[in-house]
Amino acid sequence: MNAHTPSTWVARFWIFWMSQTVARLGSAFSGFALIWWVAKTYGTATSLATGTLVTMLPSILLGPIIGTLVDRLPRKTVILCANLVYAVAAASLFALSEAGMLSLWHLYVVMFVNALAGQFHFLSVSSATTLLVPAEHLQRIAGVSQLREGAVAVFAPPAGALLLELIGLNGVLFIEIVTAITALALIASIRIPDPPAQPADTAHEGVFTAVRSGFAYVVAWPGLLALMGMAMVLNLFFNPAFSLLPLLVKSYFGGGVQQLAWMETSFGIGMISGSLLLGVWGGFTRKLYTLLAGVSAMGVGILILGVLPNSGIWYAIAAMAMVGVAQPLTQAPLLAIIQGSVNLEMQGRVMGFLGTAAGIISPIGLLMAGPVSDWLGIQIWYVVAGVVALIAVPVGLALPALRDLDDGKAAPGTVR
Repeated sequence: MNAHTPSTWVARFWIFWMSQTVARLGSAFSGFALIWWVAKTYGTATSLATGTLVTMLPSILLGPIIGTLVDRLPRKTVILCANLVYAVAAASLFALSEAGMLSLWHLYVVMFVNALAGQFHFLSVSSATTLLVPAEHLQRIAGVSQLREGAVAVFAPPAGALLLELIGLNGVLFIEIVTAITALALIASIRIPDPPAQPADTAHEGVFTAVRSGFAYVVAWPGLLALMGMAMVLNLFFNPAFSLLPLLVKSYFGGGVQQLAWMETSFGIGMISGSLLLGVWGGFTRKLYTLLAGVSAMGVGILILGVLPNSGIWYAIAAMAMVGVAQPLTQAPLLAIIQGSVNLEMQGRVMGFLGTAAGIISPIGLLMAGPVSDWLGIQIWYVVAGVVALIAVPVGLALPALRDLDDGKAAPGTVR
């Protein structure tokens, strides 16, 4: 599945990983600072919710098209351009803030542009990882990447708050400019191989024709459809559960912002622990078993949140740590299965379709969760989400299509 990987892949990958980590930290610090700026300046839930929707639009509306473009472009070039966009966007906000002209609509425009660049960036990084890392290490490396996300979840909010206090919004934005430029320099210093040339009959097809061929590729492969279907069902129930967490803490457990912070920190610590576990262990040989173990643990953790008495806040914090541990055990093998099974020239499109499917399903879950929770109580959503996850485990084990996908078997009509 992988392109030829030289013996120096470890050093090259770690430079690559460090570039993404530096950029991720800079964007996390500025993201926290800007959210606080919006809350302090405008103070409405609508302003924050609108920002969330703006960041979701590129993946919902353009995911497959972006994936098609990524499949056709040099991965290194796309990653460099994305980091350049981050630097320019941060510099624009810095200049507006320095001039005292920063408004909410400016931020929305930058958020959309960054989310669009981020979609290109994510799909290119995913595909580039496949080209840089031997197939047998993909699950372990995906766990290491989840470790970064866990660390960011734990450290970025308090660090962002401290930086905001010490150097202000402009100082935090300047840090993002520096981190984006640093990431650019690190990526520029290494060689990222390109995938094998596409067949002559597909190399010159139009973008929308390529999107259709990507859709046909997914539809023709029952294992991919089953994997995407499982991801969509889990997102349908899990995303609202995470969104309702502040309400669960406030309205059911009678906690405040400190207890919510403990819950989120516990989740981040769990993510770090799960990522370290996966990085050292490497997961089961069959990546599907690792994924389903993660889904099972996440289901149990979410279910515990749904059945606890209102005096059980400390047990809830422990349950969130369990959910955090399960996160990389679920996400890393999902990514590794796609990286290890899907043809290199199709990976951008497939990930784009997966992102679009997940993006579309999330608002549906949120629309369902509100009325259901108002009618039956906030905890019922956690009970339902946990039960659905636990049902998904034996269903996943029983589906031959998923087992075939985990074996890396080719889609009908494709050549490996």
